[in-house]
Amino acid sequence: MKEDKMNLILTVTRYALVLIGVGLSILLFSGPTVADGKAAMTEFRESGSMTAIYYTLFIIGTAIFAVLGFFLFQIAMQPKKTLMSIVGIVVALVLYFALYFSGSTDTMSTLALRHEASDSVIAQTSAGVYTIGVCIAVGVLVVVFGPFMGRLRSPRK
Repeated sequence: MKEDKMNLILTVTRYALVLIGVGLSILLFSGPTVADGKAAMTEFRESGSMTAIYYTLFIIGTAIFAVLGFFLFQIAMQPKKTLMSIVGIVVALVLYFALYFSGSTDTMSTLALRHEASDSVIAQTSAGVYTIGVCIAVGVLVVVFGPFMGRLRSPRK
């Protein structure tokens, strides 16, 4: 199949999936409110109007399956590059756990939380935020200094 036709098919499929999702989501907005009572909400949940939720779960499941399939395909086709990706994921995981176990000085009172949250949840969230911050900082450094790093390398003979 030619690349133009494949791109057209993928674009049409993408728009069709989005239109189906938006159409089904409109059914959720036409449902009852809390003021209509528990019986109306239970009836709505058991009706076909909840199809949007199942459709979303289907899309998420399909995406997970596609990502895992692509990952296995990449391991078979380019094991060296794929292993480098795995190393990056492992480094981020080690960084997360190092930040998590090092603890956080944040508490419910210092964060001024409105709702109750355990110290474990606060520690996990802080570790995640710091991990993402470090990853973004490293990414920015790579983008900024990447071109210079190529010039500093000695040419291979």
